[in-house]
Amino acid sequence: MKKALLLFAAGLFFVGVSNAQYERPIGSEFSVGITGALPVGDFSDVSSFGLGGDLKYAYNFNESIAATVSAGYNNFFVKDELKNAGFDKNVGIVPLKAGVRFSMGGLYAEPQLGVAIGTNEGSESAFTYAGQVGVMATQNLDLSLRYEGWSKNDIKNGFVGLRVAYTMPF
Repeated sequence: MKKALLLFAAGLFFVGVSNAQYERPIGSEFSVGITGALPVGDFSDVSSFGLGGDLKYAYNFNESIAATVSAGYNNFFVKDELKNAGFDKNVGIVPLKAGVRFSMGGLYAEPQLGVAIGTNEGSESAFTYAGQVGVMATQNLDLSLRYEGWSKNDIKNGFVGLRVAYTMPF
């Protein structure tokens, strides 16, 4: 199932890349996105998949460089075998990140840094980092593939996600 979802996500991404012809205008833009996520590393022992939503503001200084800030919520669903063992709560994360987007035509790369705030009882905040590549498939459709990780002490968790967003310049 994970492989099928990852292949589907890669297919969508490359279809968008092949049709990318839109460049972002100078000035402010706002986007609303949803993310499908596949946990990686040790985190995949706890969760099989996640879903999230986010809001992103970007200021495009020119056609190539933009500053971004984003906030959202990601819910990672606990695996059934852990639910049967009494661990029945999904894992909730609120990421708050800032980044720089480097664009070339409709394609872009965007490194981000910030904090991930756990929403479960007893959860703590962790340093978060993300790197994504994306494409403006149309004037309003933004598709991106990203890796996002969290680091706290010696614990590192992360996911690979596909974000589909509606973008509006203003």
